Amino acid sequence: FKDWGFHPFLSERLNEAGFAAIRFNFSHNGVEGDSQDFDRLDLFEKNTFSKEMEDLKAVLDAIPNLPGGNRLDSSWVAVIAHSRGAAAGVLVGSKHPNVKTLVTWAGISTVHRYSNEIMEAWKKEGKIEIPNLRTGQQMPMDVSILEDLEQFRDKYDILNACSDLKIPLLVVHGDEDETVPFMEGSLLHDHSPRGLRKLQIVPGGTHTFGAEHPFAGTTEDLDEAIRVTLDWLKLRLKD
Repeated sequence: FKDWGFHPFLSERLNEAGFAAIRFNFSHNGVEGDSQDFDRLDLFEKNTFSKEMEDLKAVLDAIPNLPGGNRLDSSWVAVIAHSRGAAAGVLVGSKHPNVKTLVTWAGISTVHRYSNEIMEAWKKEGKIEIPNLRTGQQMPMDVSILEDLEQFRDKYDILNACSDLKIPLLVVHGDEDETVPFMEGSLLHDHSPRGLRKLQIVPGGTHTFGAEHPFAGTTEDLDEAIRVTLDWLKLRLKD
């Protein structure tokens, strides 16, 4: 969610470098407003990739009409996406006319992450629950999420979208990512066109580059990810 861990800190660093940064919550991610907790599990339960893609497109389309939008060149936008957000980031950002570059941090390479056993139980019960180790909550996931994945299997092919990229992609991934294996970052890079791609390995980097929630301060790995990202944006976005 938009205020998780390092997200506000990253926004501040982007601002300091001269970029306008927009953070937002997906409409069904289970966090409402400026909350720091998952307080809308009724929304989380129905959160599909279709909804996340619609949300991102709505934000990108709305940029010219945001407060201060008249001072921005809304035709030069970068999408920075972390973890699961890389799905919407790549699938939507690669097709939006105003997006000129993409950056993934510890990004997934596929949305199909469930075993046959889990999917069978999901269909049978109509819902599954996954534990949130930080909060101790059981996070409900309605079968409509699985149905969305199956209905739009081809549409959600992240690697195919990478293969068709016409804009540059920076992949930043820690080689000790415990949540999204480093191999997934390599796949994002390897499926993207030569000349438009860069893979930045963060040695020893974890899924959150050592950062925590609540945010307890930056780390060497997070600083490295930010440094590389800023260098990339300065190169890929015009003044």
